[in-house]
Amino acid sequence: MQRRRPRRTATGIGLSAVRQMVLTAGLFAALALACAASATAAGKPVNVGTPLEAGQPAVAVTSAGDAVIAWANTKDLAPVTTNIVQYCVLPAGATGCGQSGVLTPADSAQVIDNVQVLSEGSTLVILADVYGAAGNNSSDYTPEQEWQSTDGGATWTVVNGGISVSSGIIDADTQPLGAVTVPGTGVLGYGWDTAGASAPTFNAFPLSSPPECSVAACPAGYATLEPDTNPDQLGNEPGQFAAESGASPGVMGVFETLFTNGPLGCAKSFGTAYVYGVGVQSPSNNYNISPGSPNSAWRVALSQADCDVDNPAVGGGASGFGILEDNEASGTTVYHRFDATSEKFDAPLATLTGHGELDPALSQDGPGGIYATYLEGGDGGPIALSYSADGGHTFATNTIQADKDGEIGSVNSSVNSAGHGWVTWLDNGSVFAQSFQASDAVTPATVSGAASSSGQTVNLLVTCATFPCTLSITLNAPETVVIHAASVPRKKGKGKTLTLGKGRFTLTKAGARKLSVNLSGAAKRLLRNKHGHFKITAAISETIQHKTIKLTKTLTLTIKPSKKSRK
Repeated sequence: MQRRRPRRTATGIGLSAVRQMVLTAGLFAALALACAASATAAGKPVNVGTPLEAGQPAVAVTSAGDAVIAWANTKDLAPVTTNIVQYCVLPAGATGCGQSGVLTPADSAQVIDNVQVLSEGSTLVILADVYGAAGNNSSDYTPEQEWQSTDGGATWTVVNGGISVSSGIIDADTQPLGAVTVPGTGVLGYGWDTAGASAPTFNAFPLSSPPECSVAACPAGYATLEPDTNPDQLGNEPGQFAAESGASPGVMGVFETLFTNGPLGCAKSFGTAYVYGVGVQSPSNNYNISPGSPNSAWRVALSQADCDVDNPAVGGGASGFGILEDNEASGTTVYHRFDATSEKFDAPLATLTGHGELDPALSQDGPGGIYATYLEGGDGGPIALSYSADGGHTFATNTIQADKDGEIGSVNSSVNSAGHGWVTWLDNGSVFAQSFQASDAVTPATVSGAASSSGQTVNLLVTCATFPCTLSITLNAPETVVIHAASVPRKKGKGKTLTLGKGRFTLTKAGARKLSVNLSGAAKRLLRNKHGHFKITAAISETIQHKTIKLTKTLTLTIKPSKKSRK
């Protein structure tokens, strides 16, 4: 049955409409970039297109660290009167797209609901969920069309002439949830959910030469992920799928729920549910077979995960699966680790920030470092990055993009195995991208501008944002200033620098902490019987989640000789 759905567009997202439109930024881009300065050492935002209206950008990161970004252009400006896919390959460190262009759905499909990007080694994949095809065999071309590139995004080839590669339970209110790389060799997967008394579905299909799987025909079939005996059928609630390979391969889907009773019921209605499959794709472990049936890879049919939560994202990798959620009960953003042994979410929640979130995305690098991006506090941002090096037990969190105009939306992100990440978003009709790494999640410690010394130690106040926080502090000053203790003007020129002292500290509690750095023997001798004020430099290395950032702070040191030294 051909779907007829109301068009869903994200607020503040846009699309141009001419195929020869220039994707790089013009004057508007320059103005937008001026308003979107990065708050940390993360890369600078790059305008990769100004579509005026668009769906949420999808992004994948290649092994080289390049971002492959695609989005549905939904503006329908003449002469293009249907939705199109626009893409940009943004090389690491570049200020503009290395490759860019437009992909037009086959069979004159008019509407694109969702775009996904996957990096499969030397092959790049763009998937578009479409409807409104117009040919005599229109149902063969919906819902999922695919393009592939084997030359880094320079050229793209439509797969099977645009005939659909994946399908599920498809009707007027079906919501496409996303694509994953299914564990195994060269297998992709796509999931949907739909309104009414229907379950979410999942279909696995080969990367190379996939057979037709469309509204008209899908010989491989697809898995129905909720028993039809459940009294609370999921409906077309938002959700995500994720996959992991390696030692514990599997696939997980997570969905929002809205029930007050039944298997998925929560007292305050808001909650999450999940499905879980194990192993690599094979005829005897098949992700296209519904849970509970012989040879199915699915171990857990749709089951309750958490209550009083919203806006879930799911991610997997070497650290296992986990969900990022907006905890409605506490007004915080939390991460919930999945226990593969019990096949339940029975681990404690880890708090990322004291605010809620919107547009969450989760990724893992090769060793299992967990990266989360989201709009902290919901609409209006800013974009936050959280990172965990211990499997999701604790996180460091920092702002990586301040939403100065309050218009950032449709945030998404991805990380490759080496930990090179890209975050994308929409702002005032343009698509932006910005690179990041784990250390960008570390909020710099706050150091007071004043310090004091009695001639034995230098005392200063330091506040960390995440714990435990390990600080290595080195205090330096020009030797002429120390010798004269500010009684003689500083001489011109660099001069010689004296290391006053070094210290290493680990802070475990919130609030400003008084740290005492022991002076070196030479510094004690030079400062003996001195008094007054002069400038020194504090070189600080801050380590959180096994990631280190460096900062330099200029301090005004006040020398107050001890009573003993005055005698």
